[in-house]
Amino acid sequence: MDVASHGRLYAGLGAGWYEHEWKAYGYEWADVPERMRAFREAVEIVHRMWTEEKPVFEGRHYRIDGPINEPKGAGGRKPDLWLGGGGEKVTLKLVAKYADACNVGGGDPEIIEQKLEVLRRHCDEQGTDYDRITKSTSLYLEEGDSVATVRERVEKIAAAGADYVITYIPRVAYEHEPLLAIAEEVIPQFA
Repeated sequence: MDVASHGRLYAGLGAGWYEHEWKAYGYEWADVPERMRAFREAVEIVHRMWTEEKPVFEGRHYRIDGPINEPKGAGGRKPDLWLGGGGEKVTLKLVAKYADACNVGGGDPEIIEQKLEVLRRHCDEQGTDYDRITKSTSLYLEEGDSVATVRERVEKIAAAGADYVITYIPRVAYEHEPLLAIAEEVIPQFA
């Protein structure tokens, strides 16, 4: 996908939070510690698949022994790996070690600031450049939110340290006006 899109793939991984989603596809739903152990292994495998010629990994949940993964990404670089979740002990440490981006805080400026401070500490420990990581959050809009309200929320999110906002607009498939208003009156202010 990264090669086909000329390097525009954002590959996102998370440990999972919505039980129905897992069960609907026939996957076993495990408790959080078990999902986090599997997630840790999966992130390392994905990273190795994009950065090593014949990766080998033996874990509790997964193993690989020299699989072929070609091409690794567009232009000789690996695709951007985004990790969702704000777990301070596992997820944010994985972001610092392997990822290019994170998604934290659910649009709450206080939580975003707190999680990004933890990420900064993990980056310092790993020797990772904190500034090279894209810091995103999700912004869920309410029906009837005004452009001024959205702009104010995005300003607070940006001040908290997020530099990328994934916006969920209710009923956007049926009502395009809120999307168009945001595109014309909010995005240019931050782009």
